[in-house]
Amino acid sequence: MSLLDITELSLSYGDKCLYKNAEFSLFKGEHVGIVGANGVGKSTFINICTGNTIPDEGQIRWQPGISRDYLDQHAAADAQQTVLEYMQASFSALFEKEKEMVQAYQRYSAGEEEALKKAEKYQQQLEAADFYSIEYRIMRIAEGLGLTAIGMDKQLGNLSGGQRAKVILSKLLLEDPDVLLLDEPTNFLDKEHIRWLSYRLQRHRQIHAFKDAGGAAAGPGR
Repeated sequence: MSLLDITELSLSYGDKCLYKNAEFSLFKGEHVGIVGANGVGKSTFINICTGNTIPDEGQIRWQPGISRDYLDQHAAADAQQTVLEYMQASFSALFEKEKEMVQAYQRYSAGEEEALKKAEKYQQQLEAADFYSIEYRIMRIAEGLGLTAIGMDKQLGNLSGGQRAKVILSKLLLEDPDVLLLDEPTNFLDKEHIRWLSYRLQRHRQIHAFKDAGGAAAGPGR
C-alpha cells in the first residue's frame, strides 16, 4: 500500500503550466529525488505534498496515521533558545514524563504508597522510548552536521541563516517521522556534512522525498 498518492494533479501560475494531470505514489522504504531545472516546480511539488500549496486540480491522499515532516528553513523559533534546547524540544513529551516520574517518586517518599506504581509505569515508558540515550543521540547528530563546532550553548538569534538551517534539519532528524520532505537540505552543508547526511538518510528507516540545490537526485531509489 502506498503512503502517498497524488492523482490528476494540475497547477498553473498565469500562463505557465507546472503540472497537468500528473500522478505520483510514494511507497514504504523509498528514497525519492526530485530532478529538474530551476523553475520547473520542484519546491512547489514538495509544498503540494505538505499542503502548503493547493493545486488547481487533483487529489493528494496520505495514508492515515503516517507522520511526516518538512524542512522549513524559515520555521519560527525562540531566538533566546540555545542550539541544545532547540534540539531537546524534539523530546519535550518525554522530558515532561520524566518530571511526572520524579514527582511521583517524591510523593511516594512522602508516604503516598500508590504513587510508586505511577512512578514505575513512567520509568518503564521512558526506558521503552530509549529516553536515557537522548543526550547521545543529540550529540551524534550535532557532530554529524557540524553544530558542536558552532557551540551547543549558542542562542538561535545569534546564528547565521546557514547555521540556523542546520539546527532545524538536526531537529527533524531527531523527531524521526515516517516521511521526511527535504527541500535543498545541502544548501548550507560542506562536503563532509553532505556525506554524513547522505549516509544517514540511506541507512535510516524513514522515507524521503527531496531535491538538492542543483536539481539532481540526492539519494538512492527512484
